[in-house]
Amino acid sequence: MSTKNAGAGLWSTLEPKLSPFILETLATMGFTEMTPVQAGAIPLFMKNKDVVVEAVTGSGKTLAFVIPIIEKLVRLKKRFAKNEIGALVITPTRELAQQISSVFSIFLKDSVIPLLKHALITGGTSTLQDDICYIKEFGPDILIGTPGRLEDLLVGRGTTKNYINTKELEILVLDEADRLFDMGFSQSLNNIIAHLPKQRRTGLFSATMTDGLAEIVRAGLRNPVRVMVKVEDLVSKDVQRIPATLQIGYILCEPHQKLSQVLRLLTYEATAKKYIIYFATCACVDYFFKIFSKMPQLKGISIYSLHGKMDTKRRTATYRAFLNLPPTSPALLLCTDVAARGLDVPDVDFVIQMDPPQDPKVFAHRCGRTARAGKEGKAIVLLGHGREEVYVDFLKIRKIPLKQLAYILPGNKANSLSINDDDIITQAPVFDDNNEALLEQIRKVVLMDRDLHDKGTKAFVSYIRSYSKHEANYIFRLKDLDLGKVAKGYCLLKLPKMPELKDIKIEFEDASVNMDGYKYANNAREQKRLSKLECDKAKLNIQQTSRQKKVFKGPWSEKLAAKQRRTERRIKRSKKREYLKKRKAEEINGSSDDINKSKDIGVCFEDEWEELQKEERLAKKLKKGIINQEEFDRVMGLANNDEAEV
Repeated sequence: MSTKNAGAGLWSTLEPKLSPFILETLATMGFTEMTPVQAGAIPLFMKNKDVVVEAVTGSGKTLAFVIPIIEKLVRLKKRFAKNEIGALVITPTRELAQQISSVFSIFLKDSVIPLLKHALITGGTSTLQDDICYIKEFGPDILIGTPGRLEDLLVGRGTTKNYINTKELEILVLDEADRLFDMGFSQSLNNIIAHLPKQRRTGLFSATMTDGLAEIVRAGLRNPVRVMVKVEDLVSKDVQRIPATLQIGYILCEPHQKLSQVLRLLTYEATAKKYIIYFATCACVDYFFKIFSKMPQLKGISIYSLHGKMDTKRRTATYRAFLNLPPTSPALLLCTDVAARGLDVPDVDFVIQMDPPQDPKVFAHRCGRTARAGKEGKAIVLLGHGREEVYVDFLKIRKIPLKQLAYILPGNKANSLSINDDDIITQAPVFDDNNEALLEQIRKVVLMDRDLHDKGTKAFVSYIRSYSKHEANYIFRLKDLDLGKVAKGYCLLKLPKMPELKDIKIEFEDASVNMDGYKYANNAREQKRLSKLECDKAKLNIQQTSRQKKVFKGPWSEKLAAKQRRTERRIKRSKKREYLKKRKAEEINGSSDDINKSKDIGVCFEDEWEELQKEERLAKKLKKGIINQEEFDRVMGLANNDEAEV
């Protein structure tokens, strides 16, 4: 693919002119020329226009709103009160907010502009009261943060009233605007915007804009100007949504071969130093982080993990540690889509997607963590044979071209990583003996610590459920996925019980493991497990003993016979009453023959009548507590045969 990364002129040529300290800072940062998105958006924003900016990842969108915000507030030549702000920047994630705050710090650290201060406001690192105290003390003019905490400060929460006065607000920026709405922040954003003055400038920035933004554009922007920066292939003239310096490839493999392909990519790509690997779920990140940390093939590579369910402080520390690594230090970041948007991690050479994202829009953002600011980069996604191959055509329609790479076998690294139109690559599944050996090696690692088994099971369950909820569900269908091979690829010892596996025939052989003797490597967890095991055994013994002591009252057939006898007695009582009524009537009106006949019939009821009277007397004694139920059943013949009276 023939492409080039075009500049858009020197910063000094921009109209209106930038302040000298801005130009000096840009020169210090090494930015001599503007990118197309900066050349298009900055003049409009500075001339009091609302803008909707869509440009590929790594094209310089952050500077396209940071510079206009600083310029506009500096030119106001006024000081805001400590509870007033002049600009507000809202982002979907803490990491992106931290990154934008760091860019503001570069421009505002000089004492030449003492009037402007900025503050980073995100939930999880401090309480709402702490943030209010900080604002009261330092009085920042620019706030950068996530929607939840900003809503608390600007609108109020519960009994806490809003502290910040937004009447003097000049600029509102929504970075990664489409993601803000996709993540369910719509209500918070609407509440925030309702508290802002209408006479303001608003900018929406993202690499992908969706139809869901139409409502907020109509409500919050006044005659907006849309800025779209496209990338064009110089040979085919096709427009694409990825940077010109980014090469994206895909490898077809079976689900249980993905792990070996990732490890070979990491070991065979000699020129790359920093990698990012994306997984479908937080549980997958946790599991494979543990596995990768124990792989001898990755010795010498620093490995980090990052996902949305991590503790906030640990998550921030991990992000900063990976960010501050020297370019020559080999490093690997395992993460979810929390690190897919807007983050500018310097010197990332290679992005690997273990699984395509649930949301197809995120695919370009994942790949865009490399090849930023004109640098070259590679990205690869692993797809399964069959239905998943359609994903390549799906992305092509979305203007994201992919090139197929050959399945990587041991020893063929010279050809495996080249993305070339002339390569002839087989589409058939590849049999790989070394892959089986690798999986067996990892299984042995899993057997050494029960915690790995627990994490692997949780990761497998979360992946299956994530796959079943894919937005492109006509491509990624659970019924087409070989669940046995997926379980094998996760190195499971046995299949978990879950509704998604019910009534599905799965080819998978459980490992022969004594689960009672399967230990945790951590002594504290192992002692806790053993205590629980002993407790469970004791409960089981108590239950079995209680079953043995339970009084046996005979089989169901005897109970049924007793019920039938009671029914027969009720019928006899009814017949007796009818007979007595009839006899009384005949004595009054009937002949002597009829009376004699009735006497013969009546003899049959005498014994039954005595039995009924006996039962009635016993029932009264039972009710008064003179006898118990057992004695009543024994006398009436309702007990077992061996207990009844002879």
